[in-house]
Amino acid sequence: MEFPIKIREAQQSDIDQICLIQESISSSLEIMNKEIIEERIRKHAGTFLLASLDNQGIAYITATILPFPSLRQWMLEIGGEKFINENSIILEDLAVHPDYQGQGFGTLLLAALKEVTRQQDRPGIYLLCEDELLAYFEMNGFVEQGIVDGERGSEVAFLMSWQNPYYQEEI
Repeated sequence: MEFPIKIREAQQSDIDQICLIQESISSSLEIMNKEIIEERIRKHAGTFLLASLDNQGIAYITATILPFPSLRQWMLEIGGEKFINENSIILEDLAVHPDYQGQGFGTLLLAALKEVTRQQDRPGIYLLCEDELLAYFEMNGFVEQGIVDGERGSEVAFLMSWQNPYYQEEI
């Protein structure tokens, strides 16, 4: 029996489906416009993954490689040099259409991003999450590294990490 879900790198032809997923999630703080999605697909295709069911996009995950100078500086400021490697992956967004939430599709996308991390020999994945998602990411193998003050003052976010057990650091 073939499993009908497919996870693959997002392509330019997927932009409309990605936008539909975004629009379906009312809690999305930052909606990427088509130009941003197009640029991310072009620059980070290997870490922009789309899950589809019967050729319809139902979820996506986007990530960035850390060496962007401003992103690296920000991560080092909040997390410290001791555990953040400059070749790490930063998870930016994980979105699942509401009709498909709670069915494991987000977990499948996280597993696919972990596999990309292994294949690219990256040391790990980092993300910031709110309190209500802490247990979800812990269930998926992420470990809390600390608390970060939010942008709106009263909010806090948790810095989470997943370390690639197969990472081969150059000597």
